[in-house]
Amino acid sequence: MKSLIISLILVINLFAAEDVYFLPKQSKEAKSEILSLIDNAKSNIDIAMYNFKHRKFAKALGNAAKRGVEVKLYYYKKKVTLDKKIKAIKVKTKLHTKIAIFDKKRVVFGSLNWTKDSFKKNYEVMYVTDKKDIVEEFNEFFKTIKRR
Repeated sequence: MKSLIISLILVINLFAAEDVYFLPKQSKEAKSEILSLIDNAKSNIDIAMYNFKHRKFAKALGNAAKRGVEVKLYYYKKKVTLDKKIKAIKVKTKLHTKIAIFDKKRVVFGSLNWTKDSFKKNYEVMYVTDKKDIVEEFNEFFKTIKRR
């Protein structure tokens, strides 16, 4: 039985989805990936972002919240209006992370803030994975973020 469980874990990790995007070259693909994840979220979206001001993402998150997805955003800076259903929390301690977790099962992280400049002008890296061990660590990390 133990060897069966270990085999299943190995197989699951072999088929885990992992993608990496290098911006600005793959900006269109990266943006499309994020929008798809937002549009397909079923239960919750947790975001911790230093600088959030991408209106298209804000609108998509608002639509997700309106369809019943719990959207939580911790931010240090934001220059965009968010739907009232989004739980947006400004942190006082500098929050330099750039992560988004979708349905507690898929995580997006890297160097880019969700701003137009990050997608169009900057050299950035974005990594997307559903590897269980990585996602679990990000879910635990997200729980540690406090409004200080």
